[in-house]
Amino acid sequence: MKNRTHFSKEKPLVKTKEQAEMALHILVRNSQKEDLELGIFRLRDQLNNPNLTELLENYPDLIQEYPLEKLLSGKIAINNASEQDVKTAGLLSCLLLLIHFYFDYDNGNLSQSKVDDLNQFDSIKYIVNAITSEECIYELFLLVLSIVGINYFEKYQEKMKDPDFVLKQTIGFDNDPEMDEHIDMMVWFVLARLFIEAIFIYYHRSYESKNNQP
Repeated sequence: MKNRTHFSKEKPLVKTKEQAEMALHILVRNSQKEDLELGIFRLRDQLNNPNLTELLENYPDLIQEYPLEKLLSGKIAINNASEQDVKTAGLLSCLLLLIHFYFDYDNGNLSQSKVDDLNQFDSIKYIVNAITSEECIYELFLLVLSIVGINYFEKYQEKMKDPDFVLKQTIGFDNDPEMDEHIDMMVWFVLARLFIEAIFIYYHRSYESKNNQP
């Protein structure tokens, strides 16, 4: 698939556990929890899928009834929901749970002794063992792409090569009408991707060794 091939060329934003610690610390210090969560709900609203919305509302019950791996595969018959609806609900719910567990209970303190004392540590490990970061980011990318469109995404990629455009986005000043329609969604996707890569590397050692392979 062309889009998958194109996106697979993207280099990881986080490659080592030290980088993951730094990224997570910065996200907590800058209080990015609310931005990450609001982005998920904005994505849900823009997808405008009643079946998906209902699944997300019922997900706490579903996760008690079915194994997480099966929910994330989408291969479960639930009401009138499609396989993709179930899969998407699993992805977004897991991302919300990771944000909740990490920000609310770690509070930026990356001392391993403290993390090990928390039941939330096991919950995070359970999630990162049920799906890969690559699958998580790619599925999220497809959802975002379905909203912004291929043409917009390609224009955004071109704009990101312009240091002036990147600087304006970083400091929150943008007056480019061509990009204005979906710029918040694209900025959120980068933020979500950074969080996903960092938390998978921090809680799953194999990701660091894999990213360091030549």
